[in-house]
Amino acid sequence: MKQTLLVFLSTILLLSCSDKQKKQTDEKEETTTSTTENSTTSGKTAIFKWDTELCANTGTYDSEKYTEEELKNTYALWFTHSGGNLSTNSSPSSQDEIDKLSLSDLTAEYNEIKASYDKKIVSSPYWEKLKAEKLHELKDTYELKKIAIEAYSNPSVLLNNRFSKNCTEYTKALTSNDSILMLKTWNNLAEKQKKNNGSPQEFMKRHLEKYNSKDRVLNAKLELMTYGWWNCANAAAFKINDDGTMAKEFAKLFIKVTSECDEP
Repeated sequence: MKQTLLVFLSTILLLSCSDKQKKQTDEKEETTTSTTENSTTSGKTAIFKWDTELCANTGTYDSEKYTEEELKNTYALWFTHSGGNLSTNSSPSSQDEIDKLSLSDLTAEYNEIKASYDKKIVSSPYWEKLKAEKLHELKDTYELKKIAIEAYSNPSVLLNNRFSKNCTEYTKALTSNDSILMLKTWNNLAEKQKKNNGSPQEFMKRHLEKYNSKDRVLNAKLELMTYGWWNCANAAAFKINDDGTMAKEFAKLFIKVTSECDEP
């Protein structure tokens, strides 16, 4: 009888432990943790933390190689400032937004980000090259947005700049005083957009509503500037292709990296 009772209690204990382990596993399924280690020379170490889209990262680095400030500035160069990163509006969608366009705001934002690029980063050929490319990208974005803002009061700035070379269809319409030409060019643009739209009939319905409104000339200007000239000119601006190399190079700066990531 005692033997039977002992076996029964042992079975209950095993089942309880199994359920507890399963619960702990289920609770951890929402995040994953990974650790990467790189070889390095011995020295003083310190901890640096940074975030990416899905992960919270903790890295151990050799503090005799670079400082926390250098890592912070290098992280900002890579991750914080991306894609030109100028948020000042240069593509208005109404007369009210045109009236609020501010070249001084754009220039102030540009100078602030440019100053952040001048901060000391980790010294290596890769990061110095990336810094130069980031400055190039930022400058092109600034110049392009500057032209766009100025064009609403002085359309002639759309001519004879290095971005507009392949955009003559739009610059000709936007710099002329011919409203018929502008409306015709806008219709041609809408036909091109329709081909790449998931709901072409709905797209053309919205276009015709704008075309037939009392503000048709203003609408033509807004659409040609944003979806015609800007998209065309923006293709000529310098852009960095982030293929994941930056993240890998940043991780190489650490002896060990532990990442806790949310499931996408």
